Amino acid sequence: MTKQHTMIELHHIIKRFYIGQPNELEILHGIDLKVNKGEFVSIVGSSGSGKTTMMNIIGILDRPTEGEYMLDGVDVAGAKDKELSMIRNQKIGFVFQTYNLISRTSALKNVELPMLYAGVGKKERTERAKELLAMVGMEERMTHNPDELSGGQKQRVAIARAMANDPSIILADVN
Repeated sequence: MTKQHTMIELHHIIKRFYIGQPNELEILHGIDLKVNKGEFVSIVGSSGSGKTTMMNIIGILDRPTEGEYMLDGVDVAGAKDKELSMIRNQKIGFVFQTYNLISRTSALKNVELPMLYAGVGKKERTERAKELLAMVGMEERMTHNPDELSGGQKQRVAIARAMANDPSIILADVN
């Protein structure tokens, strides 16, 4: 029997937002989650239920108020911001609800951006971005800026960007 490799492990994750004394709003209440390599997990719930907050914690864009979080064997709860940025860039691809594309730059350059941060050379970066855009059916629109794209086209660019550094994890916060 093959041993499962745990990619995401959350133990008793609590997230509180402080909205002025004495008010606090607890969004996540002791969440436990384990996701193994190769698994596909969907988190569903009504609007305002904490799905995006949980994704931001899993994607290390935000920190829990309490609890432990291991990402691919690394305790990210105690890591410094610079280390977290490196982990995010290498291990996680994001597809956000609002896509978060840079409006004044082409689809191609948007997909290249994570690779630029990872130190990938220009030629390799451009070739990979073109391959990814072709994979999502955007080869004819790669020179277009986001304001020249439909919502579905923007989403496909965001998906290509999420795959740019061949991450271990892709987090998609979609409607």
